[in-house]
Amino acid sequence: MLASLVSQYGLNWQALGARAITRAVDHDTIFVTGEQGSFHAIKLTVRGSTVRIRRVVLHFETGEAQDLVLHGLVPDGGETKAIHLKGDRRAIRSIEVWYDAKSVGRKGAVVELDGRD
Repeated sequence: MLASLVSQYGLNWQALGARAITRAVDHDTIFVTGEQGSFHAIKLTVRGSTVRIRRVVLHFETGEAQDLVLHGLVPDGGETKAIHLKGDRRAIRSIEVWYDAKSVGRKGAVVELDGRD
């Protein structure tokens, strides 16, 4: 019953991509194929180190972009709040993640992107 309620209300998160990040740079890009579908919201999950995410730029299949300032400290194993996309469901081409390189641990981290329809 719970599974059907979750899918009925669109609460299922779908993995869209991930990127290993290091202290060497302050931003990276996660590429998403159009085959993944369209989404109303995204979230980022961080694994391996705490990361201070400063900015996110979403690039859509239409060529439009959505620029968001976050300034959030995401702990190892933590995630951002759901980030709702402007307009109707949107197909995402890529997402640029800008972060404080000094906040990344010596071993680096992985930033995962999930989308919700």
